[in-house]
Amino acid sequence: MTPYTPFATVPALIGARAEALGDAVAVTFEGSPCTFADLEDRATRVHAWLSEMGVRKGDRIAVLMRNSLEFLHAWLGIARAGAVSVPINTAMVGDALTHTLAHSEAVGIVADADLLAAVDAAGTFPDLRWRLATGQPTAEGVVPFSAAVADAAPELPPASLDAGTPMSIVYTSGTTGMPKGVVLPHQSFTNTGAYFAHHLRLGAEDRVHTCLPLFHCNAQQCGFMVAMHLGVPMAINAKFSVSRYWSWIADSQSTISNLMGAMLTLLYKVPAKDGDAENPLRKIAGAPIPEQLHRPFEARFGVQLIEGYGLTETGTMAILNPIDDVRPGTIGVALEHNEVRIVDERDEDVPAETPGQILVRGHIPHAQMTEYFKEPEKTAEAMSRGWFHTGDMGKRREDGYFVFLDRMKDTIRRRGENISSFLIEKVVLDHPAVLECAVFGVPSELSEEDVKVIAVLRQNVTLDPPELVEWCATRMADFMVPRYVEYRPSLPLTETGRVHKFLLRAEGAANAWDREHDRDLARARG
Repeated sequence: MTPYTPFATVPALIGARAEALGDAVAVTFEGSPCTFADLEDRATRVHAWLSEMGVRKGDRIAVLMRNSLEFLHAWLGIARAGAVSVPINTAMVGDALTHTLAHSEAVGIVADADLLAAVDAAGTFPDLRWRLATGQPTAEGVVPFSAAVADAAPELPPASLDAGTPMSIVYTSGTTGMPKGVVLPHQSFTNTGAYFAHHLRLGAEDRVHTCLPLFHCNAQQCGFMVAMHLGVPMAINAKFSVSRYWSWIADSQSTISNLMGAMLTLLYKVPAKDGDAENPLRKIAGAPIPEQLHRPFEARFGVQLIEGYGLTETGTMAILNPIDDVRPGTIGVALEHNEVRIVDERDEDVPAETPGQILVRGHIPHAQMTEYFKEPEKTAEAMSRGWFHTGDMGKRREDGYFVFLDRMKDTIRRRGENISSFLIEKVVLDHPAVLECAVFGVPSELSEEDVKVIAVLRQNVTLDPPELVEWCATRMADFMVPRYVEYRPSLPLTETGRVHKFLLRAEGAANAWDREHDRDLARARG
């Protein structure tokens, strides 16, 4: 199948937009503008500085940055140099950060200066030859980003690239081991931006908005790349805010935005007022969207909600509701360039309305994952028989629409983040009072899941749940810290010694200590 765009690489797209649109505003961050010509200029300067540092095509470069214009300049400059960006969640600490930096063999890192302390705490990385930092870096050997960009030569052609050249390695949540590095080629980014605009029928009159983190594929591919494909302005904010969201939309005159299901829930919980529908927004794409919220949200705010499904490995969305026939409670139908199947444990198709694993196969070369970095066996397993095995359960309805049911993997989805139960279990088991544990997701009132841990304590040892949570909070990203803690004398095991997590999931949060309830009580008392 022919790609949705003539641009096979991101530098080719950015260069074309800079030549055609020049001084037109491409992106604003918190109101600060950057033109298409500026994007190209800053990316070229980053490319030049990287060349001076000896960065070669294919080298990996870690990016540990919050939303900012500098993030885009660094990310685009790395791509222009033919290097491979490794975007890292800015909340990441401990084992997950250590693994990402070591496994990727990153030769350098571009970071916000205050985040470099987490890198230092994560260990020593022999491959990491240089550090470039925004803000006011004070550590020895750290180069200020602003100075590097200002001093670099602005004239340099892009590296020789093609559609299949790796552009990014995104580390996703591990299930039975450390996170895996998903290798995404240039075509994945250009194609996703183009198909998203095509499917949602966006055009030159549209304006794109995101407050999702730029280190995620969603904001990159279904936000920034959409705006670049269309050649229209994009507004970026630092992070989601219930109180400021609609003012951001009004100020930027945005017509299309991406949000997570929990964000939609939070927006709807704000008391209704006259004029809620008086905003320029026409569409919000997101997942998961609570079925009971879908139509009331649309009616109140005067927007259309479009739910879909996808993974980093599938080039973001693989399934999406048709714009003219959105059916709440479903994730839609396969996009034009994809096939989707629901199969049993033998990879055989199951009838409509029968639960099974979701498999995806794309028909545009280089539009999806190339491989798991340095993981040939896991790549072969995931791509068995030419189909990507998502590890998620779903069903196909009689009308042909798909419904997401559950996760087969031990991955927890919380407020837009994929969380590895393996990593949380590793931290919990490191506590001297814990003998065994199981970590899994339970339904959240905001949509998606919250994290629950069930632990077996060592004999004659006590451990208050808040103490275990505090132990976790200093050793993992804040979004990974368990909400629910429960202690039991034993865990239900299979004949091979694995925990029967499906039995535990079925119990939900019953009988568990809830840190949010405990926190709310403390606030009420004090």
